[in-house]
Amino acid sequence: MNKSRDRLQLIFTMMLFGTIGTLSRFINMPSSLICLGRAFFGVIIILAVLALRKERPDAEAIKRNLGWFILSSIFMCVNWICQFEAFKYTTIAVSTLCYYMQPVFYILAAAIVLKEKLSAKKLVCVIVAFCGMILVSGVLQTGLHLSELKGVLFGVAGGFFYAMVVLINKYMKDISPVNTTIMQLALVSVIMLPYSAATGAFAEARVTTTGIICLLVLGFLHTGIGYIIYFDAVNKLPAQTVGILSYIDPVEAVLLSAFFLKEPINIYTVIGAVMILGAAAVSESQPAKMRAEKTPEAAERSAK
Repeated sequence: MNKSRDRLQLIFTMMLFGTIGTLSRFINMPSSLICLGRAFFGVIIILAVLALRKERPDAEAIKRNLGWFILSSIFMCVNWICQFEAFKYTTIAVSTLCYYMQPVFYILAAAIVLKEKLSAKKLVCVIVAFCGMILVSGVLQTGLHLSELKGVLFGVAGGFFYAMVVLINKYMKDISPVNTTIMQLALVSVIMLPYSAATGAFAEARVTTTGIICLLVLGFLHTGIGYIIYFDAVNKLPAQTVGILSYIDPVEAVLLSAFFLKEPINIYTVIGAVMILGAAAVSESQPAKMRAEKTPEAAERSAK
C-alpha cells in the first residue's frame, strides 16, 4: 500500500514538473526574475514545512559542503536561466527535449571527471540521443531561424549545466537531498537578486496579475511543495522506478505544447523525442541486482 502511495506521489510531482514550460508562457518577465522568484518562494515553503515537522536544516553538513554549494548554485542559476530562455525562443516541446540531453552530458562528464567507464551501450545512447536532438531541432527539415536556433542552444546549454549540478552534487558528503536543495535554492536567490538588478530585469518585467500568480505557483507548488513530495517518494522507491517515472515530465511537456498551447509538432519531432528519451532511459537502466536498491542520488535530478 505504501509503495502505491509513493508511486502516486512521484507521478504527481512529475506531472507538476511537466507543466513548468507551459506555466512559464504566462509569466512575462526576464528569465532571471523567474529564477529568483522560483528559488525564493521555493525555499520559503520548504523551510515552513520543515518547521511544521519540527525539523531543522543540518548546519554542520551545510558548512562542510559550502564550497561545493557555491559552485553548484552558480551552475544551477545558469541552468535555470537557459531553461527559461529556451522556452521564450522556441516551442516547449523542442526546448524540453533539448534540455533532456542532460544524461548525455552527464555520461561524458562522468567518464572524464569521475573516470567512470564509458561502455559500448552508453556510447551508443550518446550517439542516438545526439541524432534525436538534431531531428527535434528541425535543422535537417527546414533549417533554423535565428530565434529557433537560440532556443535549441539555450535548451542544450541548460541540459549541460544541469548535468554539471548533478556531477558536483556527487562530491557532497553526508548531507540529505532536502538540505542540499534548501541551500542551493537559498544561494540561487542570493545570486539572482543582484544579477537581476544589475541587468535591468526589474525594469523590463511586465507585472500582471496572471504572471504573479503563475510565479507564486511555480515557486510554492512546483518547487517548494513539489520537491518535498518528490524527496519523500524517491527515498522510498527503487532507483529504477524513479528513473522510469521521471519520463512523465518531458512526455507531458511535449503533449501540452502540442494540444494546449497549439505549438507545431511534426513526425521528426516525435521520432527525435523517442530517440532522446529512449536513449536516456536505456543509459540509466541498471542491472536487476541494483533495481531494488534505494539511492538518494536519484533526488539530485529533481532541480528542473
